[in-house]
Amino acid sequence: MRNLFSLTVFRKVFTFAKAHKIISAVIAVAVVGGGYWTYNALVSSGDETRYILGTVERGTVIASVSASGQVSASNQVDVSSKSSGELVYLNAKVGQQIGTRTLIGQTDATDAAFELETARLSYEELVTVGDDELRDAEDALEEAERNLGDSYVDARATLASAVTDMSDVIAGLDDLFGGYLNTSNRFDLTKTAEEYVERAEQAWYDADDVLFDFSKKYRTISNETSDDEIESLLSEANSIANAVAQTAKYSKDAVIYLRDREDNDSTTADEAYTTASESVTTANSTVSETLSARNSLTDNKRTLKNTKDDLQDLKEGPDTLDVRAEELSLRQKEQAHEDHFIRAPFAGVIASVPVQRGDTLNSGATVATLITKQKIAEVSLNEVDAAKISVGDKATLTFDALEELSLTGSVVEIDLVGTVNQGVVSYTVKISFDTQDERVKSGMTVNASIQTDVRQDVLAVPSSAVKTQNGVSYVQVFNPPLSETGGAQGIVSNSAPRQIEVTVGISDDTNVEILSGLEEGQQIVTRTVSGTAAANAASPTNTRGGGFGGPGIRF
Repeated sequence: MRNLFSLTVFRKVFTFAKAHKIISAVIAVAVVGGGYWTYNALVSSGDETRYILGTVERGTVIASVSASGQVSASNQVDVSSKSSGELVYLNAKVGQQIGTRTLIGQTDATDAAFELETARLSYEELVTVGDDELRDAEDALEEAERNLGDSYVDARATLASAVTDMSDVIAGLDDLFGGYLNTSNRFDLTKTAEEYVERAEQAWYDADDVLFDFSKKYRTISNETSDDEIESLLSEANSIANAVAQTAKYSKDAVIYLRDREDNDSTTADEAYTTASESVTTANSTVSETLSARNSLTDNKRTLKNTKDDLQDLKEGPDTLDVRAEELSLRQKEQAHEDHFIRAPFAGVIASVPVQRGDTLNSGATVATLITKQKIAEVSLNEVDAAKISVGDKATLTFDALEELSLTGSVVEIDLVGTVNQGVVSYTVKISFDTQDERVKSGMTVNASIQTDVRQDVLAVPSSAVKTQNGVSYVQVFNPPLSETGGAQGIVSNSAPRQIEVTVGISDDTNVEILSGLEEGQQIVTRTVSGTAAANAASPTNTRGGGFGGPGIRF
């Protein structure tokens, strides 16, 4: 049947050729010429090198690293109680969706509530000044001022009596030294007795001198004398009273020493002893009175200052440090109370509830396990690729189970410590999704392409154009440039291309950034092919070119 069909076709062609001799001749020549040209191309190209040419252009180079892993929930946490006690409230069921800060449970907070209220009252008492408290402080100030004024009045009276009493003591001692203690009429005194008398007499002279000078100052006191001057005179009077009291004591010691060594009782000695004793009593009383008056002034001045400060503090409010301390205490009680309320740290789904209402919980006991609805990709990178990425880097995500789906995301976490497996170090990287797709399930395989660097508006050439020898990168160019490019099958050149050293930057799957060595628009050799390869490139079945502008670079 096939032979019959072929014979029929041949007869029709023969008949057409006889009827159209000129057209048939042209077709025959074309067929023979085309075959001859094809033969020459195939034979002559067997030992020729053809150059595929391209141009240095500007564009964007995006460097990236790739990795695979699984989809997982972005967060999972065991929600635990921060306080101990009976679980009096529970609102959690497996599968239940809850929002952020939703109350899951509560332990008994009776004691914590009482302590919190006490702390609040204490804080309010500190920062709030009532009218009664302010009025009491003002009354205390008035009383302190009045008491201090009375103290100065008493000080003036004490000065008057002190001067009188000390003058009487000095006068009494004057009579004593002119009488019983007069040694000028005594020739039988021992040396010790003379020393007793001389010590007393010298003290009397000294006290009499300072009292004389003080008396002159005292006589200048008037209603115009300031309180400070009165206080100063009172202090001086107390000092002189101590000197007079010491004089009276020395005098009494001398009298006793002489009296005890007399052979018979002497009325004069007894009278001298009485005078000396009375002088000591009066002088000591003066010392006590002046000291008491001086202390009264000091105490009342201090009280006045304190009441002024208290009133001022009330008007200005509490001390900053006191307020801060009270605020800190209040916050601690508030936190202790809040710890009894167990809340969800984020929105999610309850995965498990291991407790029941009425259970007694210890601090840290798990009440529920909560997972998020949001998904993330967890991929593993080797140490070389992990060193290239940073938190915030953009990523493109694809899924084996969802071939048509592609999502974008960004790196949110990189392991600080790598995992070693059979000598290979790897790091887990977490990538958040910019958008959530319900079709993506936890556990699905995910592939991530993470952008490590982006260079825009830079010079770039195809990766195949850059060659490296002995650590030096170079690109081949014709100088001068070839006028014809040869297209996808390349071109044969009688001269060899020249090597130009270049400095390269980042690269992607198909392109390399050129930092120096080339100029925009410059003609370059992107790759070289043998004659056989060139012939294949010329074949109608080879329609893909090897020129610049692959999927890794955009113009």
